[in-house]
Amino acid sequence: MTKPSIRISHLSKTYRIFEKPQDRLMQFLFKNKQYYRDFNALQPLSFEVFRGEAVGIIGRNGSGKSTLLQMIAGTLTPSSGEIEVDGRVAALLELGSGFNPEFTGRENVYLNASILGIGRDEIEQRFDEILKFADIGDFIDQPVKTYSSGMYVRLAFAVSINVDPDILIVDEALAVGDGRFQLKCFEKIKALKEAGKTILVVSHDLQTVRQICDKAILIDRGKLLDIGDPNDVVNHYTKVLFSQLSNEESEAKVEEKAPESAVKTFKGADYTEETKSKEYRYGNHDGVIEWISVGGRGIDEIVTLTTSEELDVQFRVKANRRITQPIFAMTVKSVKGVDVFGTNSYFRGYDFRELSDGDTALITFKQKMRLMPGDYFISLGFVELINGDIVPLDRRYDVIELKILPEKNDRSFGIANLESEIEIEYT
Repeated sequence: MTKPSIRISHLSKTYRIFEKPQDRLMQFLFKNKQYYRDFNALQPLSFEVFRGEAVGIIGRNGSGKSTLLQMIAGTLTPSSGEIEVDGRVAALLELGSGFNPEFTGRENVYLNASILGIGRDEIEQRFDEILKFADIGDFIDQPVKTYSSGMYVRLAFAVSINVDPDILIVDEALAVGDGRFQLKCFEKIKALKEAGKTILVVSHDLQTVRQICDKAILIDRGKLLDIGDPNDVVNHYTKVLFSQLSNEESEAKVEEKAPESAVKTFKGADYTEETKSKEYRYGNHDGVIEWISVGGRGIDEIVTLTTSEELDVQFRVKANRRITQPIFAMTVKSVKGVDVFGTNSYFRGYDFRELSDGDTALITFKQKMRLMPGDYFISLGFVELINGDIVPLDRRYDVIELKILPEKNDRSFGIANLESEIEIEYT
């Protein structure tokens, strides 16, 4: 079996919180009395990351993601547990970390390289590639304190990926760069994966996690809630983020996760419905999606269409209490969980119409599926807008499985089918 690049065993981090500055002095003088309270930034967790894996770490702000990365990178000492890291680590933990603001960009390149154990001769051989990737021109010889946040990240990322790391750790740094730089970073990360490097990424961009990661880890309030397929873990994170379930209820999913072939049961306010295992469903049950039809058929089988063929998705909702501002939504995702298209009645400018307790509504989405051949999933949502916040009533993720077939002999590629017409004139 392949040896893990990173093995985490019962790792935790606890901070001492002092209410007043003088309490620190009192604790130092009187060690037999406690003048602080413990804050568990990270509770004991264990997992392994193997060579060539890209792993996304997601969770709400303050959940312990950055704390975990800092301990793996060796810049923070754990309170308990063990970390085993096999290989050279390059970490981009926060903007400008490891940079001396008084040094020029060039001097900081050599400084960072020396911290990573790379000799001057070796970094000189790679300097042109670093400069080319960073693309900051003559600013390389200016003090980094004069850099914009984007320039900071360009140079820091360029150094991290060009020192031949075995493990690359990136903490939200990609969010600072512009679109062109982000594309270049994603292509480089893809190349590192293909070269067998291990990558850890913390990001609030869930599309990025779905797109580049092989596995995802969900942390909330310092606890490991879920680990597995990125799309499944992102769905769980969305539930934690938007639902009104307690943290304990969310944690239960890890222990109660059913096997792939199992049938899950969703219990609403006044009904019970069996759903297929591929579906991920949650909400507060104050409103429910009772029934779904695709092109006049049920959803028990895979829906098959030819590219650009029209598709009608219809569903009926029922209110279990008064709902003043209901919103009805549909999203199409690729098989990797990347959003292809999403819309809802609010985005499209439909007026709110109040639903009383027991009222039902029939919603129909009609669209031409201008998608390239492949496998897709459709998600449906019934939510409520309350004081500017979206409150999920019943969200049914990946409830419809869709297969798009090619039209005639068309071998075009991509995601969207733009129905291009080609005119050729020979002269």
